[in-house]
Amino acid sequence: MVVMPKRIRQLKLLVLCALTAGLSGLIAFSGRAATITIVDQQGIPYVDAVISLLQPQKDNEKSVAPETLAIMDQVDKQFLPKILVIQQGQRVVFPNSDNIRHHVYSFSEPHPFEIKLYSGNNAAPVKFDKPGIVVLGCNIHDSMVGFIYIRDNSPVWTTNQQGMADLTSSSPTVTIWHPDFSVNHQKRLEFSVNPNAPSVLTVERFTVLDSGEKTFGNSKFKRQ
Repeated sequence: MVVMPKRIRQLKLLVLCALTAGLSGLIAFSGRAATITIVDQQGIPYVDAVISLLQPQKDNEKSVAPETLAIMDQVDKQFLPKILVIQQGQRVVFPNSDNIRHHVYSFSEPHPFEIKLYSGNNAAPVKFDKPGIVVLGCNIHDSMVGFIYIRDNSPVWTTNQQGMADLTSSSPTVTIWHPDFSVNHQKRLEFSVNPNAPSVLTVERFTVLDSGEKTFGNSKFKRQ
């Protein structure tokens, strides 16, 4: 039987303790929810801002698009919800709950399409195969603007009515999107998350001037 010198036994014990502490810290970090709050220059929360990982997950981690149809309704000449988050490959139905007809369309690169004048639930579902941001409009009612955020296989989070979201991920950097971040509604911001303390991000808000005139495709913008 070989007996280790006392100093060697103590050194191995210290190394083992250090490794255990490091592993425990890693586990605690990966399971910790980092809180982020997003507001504009006046302190007004950004509701339904979409937060995603900066680096998408690997191809072999892709998940199958859900068979469940996502719904983008039209109520009182407005898209409802205004911002719809779906998974790449998912189909969306566009019911018209108004008592007038609508003509839904989009020129956005992920999936240009149109659903000509219709009412009720007569429109066929539309499948969105590419990730990105789709801006919706109505060819009859130019004040109607909606958005579909098509995510890849990476997880996403959305902010609540207070502009807050809890990110249950150890990724240090995320991207954040909201249509009011820019005039063309496409701007995304990169943000480094602090897992040890709540983060507050202030972003200038851009809004459309509501003049009562037709503005879709020829909008006038101002800084709030």
